[in-house]
Amino acid sequence: MDIEELPSVCVLDASSYVGFWILKGLLSRGYTVHAAIQKYNGETGMEKKIRDLAREQERLSVFEVDVLDYHSILVALKGCSAMFCCLDCPDGYDDKMIDLEVRGAINVVEACAQTDTIEKIIFSSSLTAAIWRENICSQEDVDERSWSDQEFCRKLKLWYALAKTLSEHAAWALAMDRKLNMVSINAGLVLGPGVSQQNRLSTMSYLKGTDACDDISIYSFKF
Repeated sequence: MDIEELPSVCVLDASSYVGFWILKGLLSRGYTVHAAIQKYNGETGMEKKIRDLAREQERLSVFEVDVLDYHSILVALKGCSAMFCCLDCPDGYDDKMIDLEVRGAINVVEACAQTDTIEKIIFSSSLTAAIWRENICSQEDVDERSWSDQEFCRKLKLWYALAKTLSEHAAWALAMDRKLNMVSINAGLVLGPGVSQQNRLSTMSYLKGTDACDDISIYSFKF
């Protein structure tokens, strides 16, 4: 039985770990996918996997984008009904990456606002945007009201958490202003089958432990 062809959707950055598996899942369900890939220095292992897959899948198109270039995002979004936004930095996060991620999130949401066919934005954030604060040990419930304390993140140099907190804040503010239908997914530690030899430094820091996590083992939160 043929898979019913569903609307076109965009995944950005499709070369991130989460983005790649979203892309694979959408293709298996019959969607036409615009894989928007940020261009780094040289082709990454994940990007090669996607380009190889595109040669086999008629419903997969690859677009090179720069999230700081609003117009390149518009090109990738053309004809799409939804945007899966999964911004990530393959080289890890420092204090300089924060502004870049915030500006990228704003450009993605604004591009969606200017694309008539877009019906929904699925914004991939992180649990780290919701849990980091002085009294983390006493926190049990995490919901849409929960945000990481920005000064606490700066003090402990939790740049990944701060980038996710500020970029999600910016995305929500603009989405509400433009009256867009947006939902955010705040995942915890994401693990799964390997795709390439590419290691996510933000994940490795949590597996190895950091100075900021010396007194933190495993926390249980209710959603």
